[in-house]
Amino acid sequence: MRLIFKKIVILLFILWQINIQAQPKRHEIGAFIGTAYYMGDLNDSKLFYMPSPALGLLYRYDLNSRYALKITGTYTTLRGDDSKSENLYQRQRAHSFSTRITEVSPMIEFNFLPFSAGSQQEYYSVYVTTGVGILFMQSPSNFPIHPVIPFGLGFKYGINRRIVVAAEWTYRKTFTDYIDQLLPDEYGTAGGSNDKQRSYDNSKDWYSFAGITFTYKFALGSTSCPAYGKLSK
Repeated sequence: MRLIFKKIVILLFILWQINIQAQPKRHEIGAFIGTAYYMGDLNDSKLFYMPSPALGLLYRYDLNSRYALKITGTYTTLRGDDSKSENLYQRQRAHSFSTRITEVSPMIEFNFLPFSAGSQQEYYSVYVTTGVGILFMQSPSNFPIHPVIPFGLGFKYGINRRIVVAAEWTYRKTFTDYIDQLLPDEYGTAGGSNDKQRSYDNSKDWYSFAGITFTYKFALGSTSCPAYGKLSK
């Protein structure tokens, strides 16, 4: 009885190995490390304005050599300070902020070249990415959860069949004007010093991530199982 049980266990193990080896291996997990910066009422055009460290995790599922789906989770602190501006009005306004954010975004990638990590010809590609996301702000905002639209481009390189490294630069269009924590304008009748424009409600805040991702492919493609090869002879 024990011998039969052992044979069943061995057979099940062999079948499991055959399934693992034969199935398409398209899954990746990894990490993002880089920087983030803000664009809005305190910074309308300067790239990498007051950058802060950014960290994240990601999961990618390769549909084929051209398309992939991924979900990212990223954390950073966005900052701004009027005192660092060359604009006289901004220095007089003297506003500063520091807003911690966490973002979760499902996205799609398109590779301009066929990409297959470990391949001798298709081990690198430029790609574009876009999707939708949710922004969680840790600030005095009345509504700390907002939708965002991420988009950007990158370059990925397969070091080997398991390790993929990518450089990526993306922007986030938001639908909030309160990342910088500027209060709405209030125009009174007394003509006081506060009766002037402080923010631009029609221009929502943006932010950007730039950095490197490292991913590990724990499903690498179809290969033959040695045990199965012996049984099939």
